[in-house]
Amino acid sequence: MKSVEDKIIEVLNELEKWENRREKVEVRYDRGDADKTEIERIDEQISHYKSLLSDMKKKMNSTDISRTIARSGN
Repeated sequence: MKSVEDKIIEVLNELEKWENRREKVEVRYDRGDADKTEIERIDEQISHYKSLLSDMKKKMNSTDISRTIARSGN
């Protein structure tokens, strides 16, 4: 079974992927190669992962959070 720390790192990784995807889609959007709804869907995913991360952090104490941030490299 995964620890809360491992789950948080997974969420951080997913959040980073979505944020990177948003940047790429914004470039395509500026060129006219992407639709605004694609950015909106990505924003929904980013919002979801940020909310999930916030909820997970509330369940940890400050030492656990510091250790997890150090492990994630963020």
